[in-house]
Amino acid sequence: MKRLISVALCILLCGLLTACEETAPVIDDTPLSFRAVVVDVQPNASSPAWVLVEPLEGEAERRSCDRIDVSLTALDAPFLCYGDAVRITYNGEIAESYPAQAKAEAIEVLTDVQDVRFPLSWVSDGEPTDTFQNDVIITAAFKDCFFAELVIPHIYTIKVNAPLPEGWCIGDQVALTLTDVREGGDTHRVEGNLSSITESTFVLEPDVCYKPVLYLYPEQPTEVSVTLDLKGELTCTYPAYQNGWHVTAEPDGTLTDSKGQTYNYLYWEGNTDARWDLSEGFCIQGEDTAAFLETALAQLGLTRREANEFIVYWLPLMQENPYNLIAFQTEAYTTAAPLTITPAPDTLIRVFMVYKPLEEAVDIPPQTLSAPARHGFTAVEWGGTKGQ
Repeated sequence: MKRLISVALCILLCGLLTACEETAPVIDDTPLSFRAVVVDVQPNASSPAWVLVEPLEGEAERRSCDRIDVSLTALDAPFLCYGDAVRITYNGEIAESYPAQAKAEAIEVLTDVQDVRFPLSWVSDGEPTDTFQNDVIITAAFKDCFFAELVIPHIYTIKVNAPLPEGWCIGDQVALTLTDVREGGDTHRVEGNLSSITESTFVLEPDVCYKPVLYLYPEQPTEVSVTLDLKGELTCTYPAYQNGWHVTAEPDGTLTDSKGQTYNYLYWEGNTDARWDLSEGFCIQGEDTAAFLETALAQLGLTRREANEFIVYWLPLMQENPYNLIAFQTEAYTTAAPLTITPAPDTLIRVFMVYKPLEEAVDIPPQTLSAPARHGFTAVEWGGTKGQ
């Protein structure tokens, strides 16, 4: 009898344990994410520590709060600007405050959000001016508007008040005409109504130095002067080049001029008669351009953020070519565009790419790519041109 009772007790205990195992709660620690648009970035777009965002319509987080301060501490965050669409991954915890607060585990920039409307004001004032006509690259699209940047780099980002027309895609180069155009002054924003969009026939002029930009990273706030002795003609600079640039540089790369205006880098463009060296380089399929540049730019010393800015400019001009002959210039470039920085940086990295579209692959001796280790006051420049 006692044996039967013992067996029954064992069966009962096993059943209870099995029931506990079956009903035990499963803890789901999968990170959550939501889509949002950037409202503000601090301390600056190229080195953000936190970002203020507005969750997009339909996101669950929007029901909690329409503004969330998101910490980006310890993240290698991408370059962020007002109006950028982003996906933020976080641990599911949002502190109740206004704005609410969260800590990002990852953040990525989105370009195709055509299922939702753009929620922010782009140009808040100003009277409509004449029409706008220019060659642009489509950079992002929402349900009710799309964004573009000039093929020839400029300071303005363009918002087009119309859905992206059928047949056009993000990354396409188009000829754009806008009406009722308004400019946002110091915000560097342009907004207008779509009049026409057609195929662009613009091609880069060979041997024009396009979008060289110069970053300055001193170890402490420093007044810096920069002069460029281009063997040719400067065609565009920002901020204005007046016998040089004179700025106060912060360790995070923020540059401030005498009027208090801030910049992420110094920009120039110009014509030169330089003879580019194409004796060594790489022959890369157009569709492999992004992956190649990610690897090559890291070997040449660019940070992920600097490389990202390089790639998003050059990739649309190269990826549709069957092949690209790519050669990074050294002495040919530094001779054509001598740079003087005062005080002199401890580390200077200058990356200048020459590419040539090809219909068929060619054999070329590969370049050896390297870069100095960064230490002390570091200056970094990148640019490029289309070779003949």
